[in-house]
Amino acid sequence: MVVSLRTPSADCRIKALKSYITETFTNVDVFYVNLGDLRTVRINSFYPGTSGIIGRQFKLSLTAPVDNPDAVIWLWRETGCNDFISRVLRIKEDYDPRMGDWHEVFHYNDKKEMLPMASIDPAGKWGIHISYNNEYFFGLDGLGPETWFKEGHYFVQALFRILNLRSSSLVHGACVGQDGAGVLLCARGGGGKSTLTVKALLKGFEYVSDDYLILDSSAGNLNASPVYSFVALSPIMYEEMYDDLNKAHFLGVSPWKGKYVFDISGYEDQFRRHYPVKALLFPEIDVDSPRPSIIKCSAAEKGKAIVQIAHSTLSQMGFKGFSGNQKDSEFIRKTILMLNGLECFRIVLSKNLDANVDCLSNFLKQI
Repeated sequence: MVVSLRTPSADCRIKALKSYITETFTNVDVFYVNLGDLRTVRINSFYPGTSGIIGRQFKLSLTAPVDNPDAVIWLWRETGCNDFISRVLRIKEDYDPRMGDWHEVFHYNDKKEMLPMASIDPAGKWGIHISYNNEYFFGLDGLGPETWFKEGHYFVQALFRILNLRSSSLVHGACVGQDGAGVLLCARGGGGKSTLTVKALLKGFEYVSDDYLILDSSAGNLNASPVYSFVALSPIMYEEMYDDLNKAHFLGVSPWKGKYVFDISGYEDQFRRHYPVKALLFPEIDVDSPRPSIIKCSAAEKGKAIVQIAHSTLSQMGFKGFSGNQKDSEFIRKTILMLNGLECFRIVLSKNLDANVDCLSNFLKQI
């Protein structure tokens, strides 16, 4: 079911939604998150028991309160997803939960463009997702630690839209480096990106992220900044690195990929913000290779690597109700413009994790 609202009506309904949250749930934990000095987000968490995991999730991005944040995220426990449209948004429409997994609400902006406003899961599994005028609302029931890893890190889709500026974006990728020279690693799940990144962190590399990061080219150079304080490893790689993970804290298991998720804020002295990105690295695993190697990519391979970063990012962000083909194309073009000036290389990874990191270190010394 799709319901369309005119802008004044949407404003009134958002006001009613805020009143419902603040009057129903009296205890709130407030966090301010600095996104690469580009945007500041306030998180209002009315969901009991979530302050600890939010604080750990954003530990390296938390900042002091500001009067006018660029965006606000609202989180609360919603047990009445079935009748939310009529009860809270006060939309008098036929509403049958059996019609599908999601119900969508749209509104018209001042340009008479119809924009997505809300996605509502009547079964309550995914809950309420509402986006309107730089405010993002998440009403969930049964929010356990594993929920934060269902779609990557929780809130990541909202942060993607908040950071979707002319010369910056949140992307799905990894970044490590040495002596102020970083490489951006791009690969879909299973390509060895996280294993190489985390092993490099444990061996003293400068670190930005192993999963999501902020790219910014507004100053003329490409820089990367972290968002989250988490890493994820497969159980096999966890066993390989167990003895070295002495500053990491186990948080939970991702229900989708079975990866072990860790808080690595204990390595805070190695984290870098506004970190210069000097090259693009495309990892590939070859378990039969006796040693790792790094090979310069052809123009076609470079194009494939850049597009893969864009597509991988969009696949992480594209939950139903907030994705459109035109916006996807715009993001791909922007990603190409940001990354096209980098040299691109393939790193062929062997089974020897230490050798892989040594190979990366030697490469960084050259660039």
